[in-house]
Amino acid sequence: MSVIKFYSSHCPKCKVLKKLMDDKKIEYEEIDNENVYLKVAKENNILSMPFAEIEGNVVDSKALQKYIMEV
Repeated sequence: MSVIKFYSSHCPKCKVLKKLMDDKKIEYEEIDNENVYLKVAKENNILSMPFAEIEGNVVDSKALQKYIMEV
């Protein structure tokens, strides 16, 4: 399993998903640079925070939460 790129603005939902990943010992790299995450979000049609890149696929927070629960 590759490391998840977790794009975060430190919003409440970001903190919840981060805790879920920590609790499940899922390895991730948190990216909270606004210039970086806004560019990635725009390129991938992501409209809300947080989002993640899992195995090369950029997914929204709902898909990330589903992934976390299935691991």
